Amino acid sequence: MRGGAGALHDRAIEPVARVETMEIERAAVVLGSTQSFDTVDGERATELGFDLVRRRSGGGVVILQPGDHAWLDVTVPRGHALWDDDVERATHWLGEAWCEALRDAVGDGVWSVHRGKLTADATQRAVCFAAVGPGEVLRDGRKVVGVSQRRTKDAARFQCTVFRAIETRTYSQVLRQAPPVSLAQAVGVGARLDALTHHTVARLREVLG
Repeated sequence: MRGGAGALHDRAIEPVARVETMEIERAAVVLGSTQSFDTVDGERATELGFDLVRRRSGGGVVILQPGDHAWLDVTVPRGHALWDDDVERATHWLGEAWCEALRDAVGDGVWSVHRGKLTADATQRAVCFAAVGPGEVLRDGRKVVGVSQRRTKDAARFQCTVFRAIETRTYSQVLRQAPPVSLAQAVGVGARLDALTHHTVARLREVLG
């Protein structure tokens, strides 16, 4: 599916098990559902060509530019075998599926799923890839896959993002405060991004049935 980041985030959640690939048409600075727009220098972001939008799922700021990331939306309806009322535990299977795809498409490294609570102070929570939350995937202890979650009474949508590289300089340009030091610990997958996307979509569809 292709469109502006705001429109893609605002799509209604249908209670159908599916995996969807999202492609943005324009660069965007995306805030989490509870974040203030004051987190970002909106005028500067606009000058640099970014849309400024807020998603309905939680978490911190993510900067998206066409071609620099893979964004997959995964929907699990209530009653599905993978449904879990616990919002943290509900992400574990998803992280494991990502790990399997990463091992196949990217290879070397110790891949792991974060199974605890969000590990971040207030500053780190402001930027998605500066913190590590439930179900997110790490390579040798460094965050690679970000996961946010949006729920209705009938389904959960997991929004997953992985980058070619984490551009810390861009965050410095648009955030009102300096990005957390921990952002520099996050890593991308480089030239393996396209192969990873293919492997992950196939694996997730297999697991979802």
